[in-house]
Amino acid sequence: MKEKLTGFRGQRSQGLVEFAIIAPVLLLLTFGIIDFGRALYMYITLQQAANEGARVAVKSGDYIDVNGQQHLWATDSDVAAAVQAHAINMNLANNPACPNGPLPNGGVAQGSSQLPASNNGWIFITDPSTAGNGFPNGPTGGLGSFPPPNVGAGCSNIIDASNNEPIKVTLWFNFQPITPLIQQAVGNSIVITAYAVYRAEQAS
Repeated sequence: MKEKLTGFRGQRSQGLVEFAIIAPVLLLLTFGIIDFGRALYMYITLQQAANEGARVAVKSGDYIDVNGQQHLWATDSDVAAAVQAHAINMNLANNPACPNGPLPNGGVAQGSSQLPASNNGWIFITDPSTAGNGFPNGPTGGLGSFPPPNVGAGCSNIIDASNNEPIKVTLWFNFQPITPLIQQAVGNSIVITAYAVYRAEQAS
């Protein structure tokens, strides 16, 4: 009987040791799957928000904004409000210094020295090029409540789209994983990007 009890205790101790070894791996996998799911959800939401923003950017006449106000043409601020209203759980309101381009690092988010803060995003309204350094680069209503671009810092002046010209809405979101080990491994280097290109509805 004593030998059986000793064997049982030995098996239980072995099981505890094995669990202690494998538990961190299981937790890392579990939280990694959660982080992957969060990132996928954010990407899908951002892509839909970019489509909604681009749709507003090219809207022709009698635009009703998210506050129910009616005005003739949509503006940069209307586009940003539409994007934020769709991506309601993400902070996309802190626009970069050059909302109408050019984009930092030639439009390549990974490796850029200029990025949004963790779990924050930027909205760009530009021409369809990757760098966003061409024209036209804004909706017909202009800036709206956006501050004027800092042209001295290399920002582009807004040139309104017309005659079915294309406008591109690009979103950068700096994704921060919740898993500490993954956070340490990737830092602030996971930037989720989404964009949509629509053509202005008005024609000459």
